[in-house]
Amino acid sequence: MSNKSENHIGEECKCSCQGYNLDKLVQPNILILLARQNLHGYRLIQELEERGLLFGNKADKTGIYRTLKILEGRGLLLSTWDVQGVGAAKKIYRITDAGRECLTNWVSTLEQYKAEIENIIEEAKQIG
Repeated sequence: MSNKSENHIGEECKCSCQGYNLDKLVQPNILILLARQNLHGYRLIQELEERGLLFGNKADKTGIYRTLKILEGRGLLLSTWDVQGVGAAKKIYRITDAGRECLTNWVSTLEQYKAEIENIIEEAKQIG
């Protein structure tokens, strides 16, 4: 019998218990970075990776650009093209007032989640 069948939650498994459903948390991290400074997509991805804001995962570049498009569509970000300088034109993103309000809402929501998560952890520790 192989180890794969014995190990129900192996490294190749994309289970919630290993953080694979935390992709929505990239949204507040994007808003945080853009609240600090305007960034183009590639630099934003670098910042997310360098600051460890992707929960130990490598950036899903396509997913991040998709998230930027969604956030812009919801009016939380604005973008402009920077055609000056050397190299190809870059799309620069900045947070809007609605984006700042959304970030404030994220803080409240995450604080509530944190309390609930702490309760789950304590309950689980008591069992095992």
